[in-house]
Amino acid sequence: MTRIDTILAETARREIEGLTAAQAVERLLELGVLSRRGCEQLAIREEVHRLEREGMRRCEAMHVVSDIFCCSYEKVRTVFYNTFKH
Repeated sequence: MTRIDTILAETARREIEGLTAAQAVERLLELGVLSRRGCEQLAIREEVHRLEREGMRRCEAMHVVSDIFCCSYEKVRTVFYNTFKH
């Protein structure tokens, strides 16, 4: 971690001191410190994987997830497959 990363982490830590984990996440989202986009992408990927583990085929899982997140199939597909490019 760089020096600036340490300073930023400490600043964020002070903002959530004394909060439960759920309250801390909500507070960081409210402050705009936590990336909503990043959280959404993580949730989409996890939901596709969860449905696959339950036996659903990937394409079908992506359609279900697009309904859950009220977004297009293409968005889910892009989020899911771009993970493996990075």
